[in-house]
Amino acid sequence: MNSTGDSIATPLVRGMIAAALSLGTVIALVVVPALAAQVAGTRSSATALDAIIIALNVLVLGHGGGIVLSTGVIDGAVTLTPFGLLGLLLLISILGMRRVGRALQLVRDDGVLRLRALRDAGSALGAYAGVYAIGMAVLAGIGRSTDSSPVVTSAIVSGAMVAVLGGVLGILWSLRREATSTIPGVRVLELLPAPFGDVARSVLLALVGLLGVGMLLSVVMMVVSVPEQSSLFDALDPGIVGGIVLTLVQLALLPLLAVWALVVLLGGTVGVGTSSSISLDGSATGVMPALPLLGAFPGPGDFSAWLWLLLVVPAVPVVVGALRLVRDVEDLERRDRITAWIAYPVAVVVGVLLLAGLSTGGIGEGRLVHLGPQMSSLILPLLGVVVVSTGVVLVALASPVVPWVRAQTAALRARVESAESAEGSEDAEFSGRSGRGEASGARADEGADGTADEVSSDDDRADDDRADDDRADDDRADDDRADGDRAGDDGDGDGDEDAHADDDRAAGDDHAAEGDHGGLDPDSRTTGIDGGVSRPSGR
Repeated sequence: MNSTGDSIATPLVRGMIAAALSLGTVIALVVVPALAAQVAGTRSSATALDAIIIALNVLVLGHGGGIVLSTGVIDGAVTLTPFGLLGLLLLISILGMRRVGRALQLVRDDGVLRLRALRDAGSALGAYAGVYAIGMAVLAGIGRSTDSSPVVTSAIVSGAMVAVLGGVLGILWSLRREATSTIPGVRVLELLPAPFGDVARSVLLALVGLLGVGMLLSVVMMVVSVPEQSSLFDALDPGIVGGIVLTLVQLALLPLLAVWALVVLLGGTVGVGTSSSISLDGSATGVMPALPLLGAFPGPGDFSAWLWLLLVVPAVPVVVGALRLVRDVEDLERRDRITAWIAYPVAVVVGVLLLAGLSTGGIGEGRLVHLGPQMSSLILPLLGVVVVSTGVVLVALASPVVPWVRAQTAALRARVESAESAEGSEDAEFSGRSGRGEASGARADEGADGTADEVSSDDDRADDDRADDDRADDDRADDDRADGDRAGDDGDGDGDEDAHADDDRAAGDDHAAEGDHGGLDPDSRTTGIDGGVSRPSGR
């Protein structure tokens, strides 16, 4: 048989062989710890066969099936699935079918599915699921005893579901290939049509984040309640090997408690028995099985109303997934983007409800008959958290609301800056005018001071000149008085001579007057100028 997929026998055989290997692995996973506990249990009367039967019953429970107990302590159906064991069983199926997909070489070197690749993959998956389901039915029949009896129908259905889900994931994983210099890379989600690959990636991111939040809360509660768990463990006194087996059982149940914690964080209610429940409002717990892990449950009482703020915690993974989705589909057409925006919250809600539904169950017909989330209390708060968180992201990043607000804010900031700039210019201009006025005033004051100094200097010089003139006038007056005194002394001897001279001048004036009026010269004529006489040039 070749490995190219040309023959239908090749994928069928490979699928059946992979199923047989997976069944052997899961049997060893549960039988080995059970036999170890039986060998180490000195106080137990159980035989090796009893240990194997118990292990097979646990295997059926791990797949999600049910068993019926008639032990006297617990009577009735047990349908509570240990999620940790279920995860290991899925991982075994994934790895088995991944090897089959690699062997079938479903992808060519150019990154495209080869001819009849889907047919061969489907044939291998069908063979794997069929053989696995039949094997679980056989194991369920082998595990029947007087105290316990697995439900064969549930074993077949649950085994087939685990095989199909794990097989599909394994084949998809086998298609993935890293890119090289000569061969293009292949991504599993990129094989899905747009935008469903992007939606699947975002939903997976959100669901893993939600499970992480629930696991974180469970671990915190376990750390806080270490003293209570220690006292329960000491009361059981399982010994070394029994302690290891008990620890494995609790690890198998830990993911189940993480889902319950997630339901409480989402605002739902988790029932832990008849009339017992835990929610954000409070805790009403009664008597529970002596399992150390259950010591992490809070005691009875009402919680503070502030605990409802914890709804923000599971909203964070939903927001992260929505952010990734908006970024991945931003280049797609508007119709594809709208499809992705609607499909994302729907898929997240369906995924959480599926996990919550699988985590429900019961132990017997007593007060533990109803365990797990109460679905009616979860739907509304779950819708609120997922839809509101997704809507906030879409409004912020995928709608024109935020760009419009940013544009308005930028315009308002620009107007404010412009007004501040104009006001600053006016202040600068006013300051400049004030500065120039002060400088002019200073120069005027300096000029006035200089002028005043000059005027004062001129006044001083004028006063000095006037003082010098006054002194000079006084000196000249003194000299004139002195000359007058000397002239008075000389005038006493010359007075007579001056008198005779005055008489002669008077007589001459009289003769002249007479000549002017009566004895004029006939040859004389007036010149036309008053007081002037013109004489002939011959005289």
